[in-house]
Amino acid sequence: MIIAAATVVESHYGTAYAHQHIYGAWWFVALWGLLALAGCWAMYKRKMWKRPAVFLLHLSFLVILAGALTTHVTSHSGMTHLRKGEVTRTYWMKNEQGAYVRSENLPFYLALHDFRVLYDADGVTPADYVSQVVISTPDGQEETTISMNKIGRVKGYRIYQTSYDDDEQGSVFTLSYDPWGTGITYTGYLLMAFGMLWVSLRNKSEERRVKSEEYKLLSQSDGNTNSSRFTLHSSLLTLLLAFCGTVMASYMVVSISRGPLLPVLRSPFLVVHVGTIMLSYILLVTSIVRRNLLRPAVFLLAVGIFLGAVWANVSWGTYWSWDPKESWALVTLLIYSLPLHEKSLPWFRSMRNYRIYSLLALASLLMTYFGVNFLLGGMHSYG
Repeated sequence: MIIAAATVVESHYGTAYAHQHIYGAWWFVALWGLLALAGCWAMYKRKMWKRPAVFLLHLSFLVILAGALTTHVTSHSGMTHLRKGEVTRTYWMKNEQGAYVRSENLPFYLALHDFRVLYDADGVTPADYVSQVVISTPDGQEETTISMNKIGRVKGYRIYQTSYDDDEQGSVFTLSYDPWGTGITYTGYLLMAFGMLWVSLRNKSEERRVKSEEYKLLSQSDGNTNSSRFTLHSSLLTLLLAFCGTVMASYMVVSISRGPLLPVLRSPFLVVHVGTIMLSYILLVTSIVRRNLLRPAVFLLAVGIFLGAVWANVSWGTYWSWDPKESWALVTLLIYSLPLHEKSLPWFRSMRNYRIYSLLALASLLMTYFGVNFLLGGMHSYG
């Protein structure tokens, strides 16, 4: 609820205000710490180490939170502006009020040798923004190219192409320094991937057994005719929901492709990230009837979110910026994850309760998919 409310606050008061008073506030960090402690206690109380696959999956989220905390405490970033031929070893950082102030000297010099805007064949649509820079350290000089989705690295700093001057004679760069947090977070992503794969393999046979028992009970109580009718109706409803989910997912492709692609979107991550998210949305809608699709749907949503985080880190210099689309995707992931814990939450064992919850959860999915675009905006808005 806090994350959802924060996106509304951001839309009214701006990103800087939301980051200062909510996302970067001590109490918000403390809430995540309490959540991590609660997770540790639940893992201990349920002796989760006896189920290695489930333990690894839950451990990965703790590692991701640890990485996020490390980034919050130890990282810093800022921006610098260079005209052609200029050299600098300083950059500007934001203070708590959101104003830029000059930082300490960098451990290297950065010089802009050249800047070019590359265009598509039509000569009008920008395809990329490319800066040729020279990086000087005590070990010598190195000339490198920095463009959208291609960053420069030196002395633990990462340099990103952010903007350029209207006369195309200067560039604006983002510099990010995160010596530990990114590595810890990426380790959590890998553990999460292995954990989800392990859990999926372990639960595949169990789901088949449960499904077989459900059909047997249905046949015994209602007769074969009723069972066949139920199967037919369920299959038709599944196809209808799958079609609706596919139409909804296609909206993203249409929205993005109806105009020329921005240079930042011209990345292999686009197909993988968007494709994974689209498939997860289709399965989430279909899982209202086919409950066995919920786990792969949630897993795909998690993979899609964290693939997006890696892409954002490559293109924007941060793997999580609390953009409204990111925030609502996380809210949706948390909401749909609850029914997966039916052993801890007995209320979800009832199929009737599960479907009622799934219908209500659909509101968060629609908000993530449509509401953010039309109501909140942000870097991911294609409305």
